Amino acid sequence: MHAAATVLLLREVEAELEVLMMCRGAGLSFMAGMWVFPGGRVDAADASAAACRCLAPTSGAADCDHLQTLDGEPVPAGQAVALRVAACRETFEEAGVLLARDAQGRPCQAARVDALQALRTTVASDATAFVAMLEEQDLYLDVDRLVYWSHWITPSLEPKRFDTRFFAIALPPGQAVSADLSELTHHAWVRPARAPEAIERGEIRVVPPTLLTLEDLAESYARHGGLEAMLAAERGRAVPPVMPRIDAGAGEFRVVMPWDPGYAAAPGEGCVPAGGFPAHLSRRRSCIVVSPGREAR
Repeated sequence: MHAAATVLLLREVEAELEVLMMCRGAGLSFMAGMWVFPGGRVDAADASAAACRCLAPTSGAADCDHLQTLDGEPVPAGQAVALRVAACRETFEEAGVLLARDAQGRPCQAARVDALQALRTTVASDATAFVAMLEEQDLYLDVDRLVYWSHWITPSLEPKRFDTRFFAIALPPGQAVSADLSELTHHAWVRPARAPEAIERGEIRVVPPTLLTLEDLAESYARHGGLEAMLAAERGRAVPPVMPRIDAGAGEFRVVMPWDPGYAAAPGEGCVPAGGFPAHLSRRRSCIVVSPGREAR
């Protein structure tokens, strides 16, 4: 199973929340044609001493205990840092957005980010180039602004599995998105409150964790009344691991969530935290997916 990090890059437009989503190429071996959030595997370089030196000077380990293993134990500090570095690196690789500050703590200016776009291909092929770029530019990753949002583990019946942490953050001022077209076909700013209708119309295809994340974002934004308030309120939210199970039958694959009544009877590896699931998860629906795309309906 691969450790991975995903970023919910958010902005507000006309008093509505928008999240960046990208469409994966139809010819890819994994999640072909699906709409996803920026993200990818954690690389060994993300846990290096050089990567740690590229954290913002004000960054601390206070939030490391918030990330937990399947057993409910705190994730080691080095792994917690690597997940956040991977989140920032993947956001730069796939979206061209750099979540960093200068040595004086000021957000990285858009013009400076534009000048670094040519390095994205190099970073995509060699994760160590990301840290080298930050060191050369005297930039520091803005990991303190990442809000730990959710934790999803691919069902055990799937051949390719990921242990993925989701982080939410507002789009830095002045920066623009430019999708990496080596694996992606295009990108869009999606309004979570309207996403279910777009999915029903077949305009976008998503996997169940993406659908439930969109619903969660829409509900949280409505509850808190704005992006800034939402991110502030959700910092420190309960984030138990979610490992769905797959119940196959009659040509369909039903994804059973741990809070669903049929979870215990469904096949495959499972995980239910001792403390149960918080309301923002337990009231989410289960999803039906269709073979072979595994898209949510």
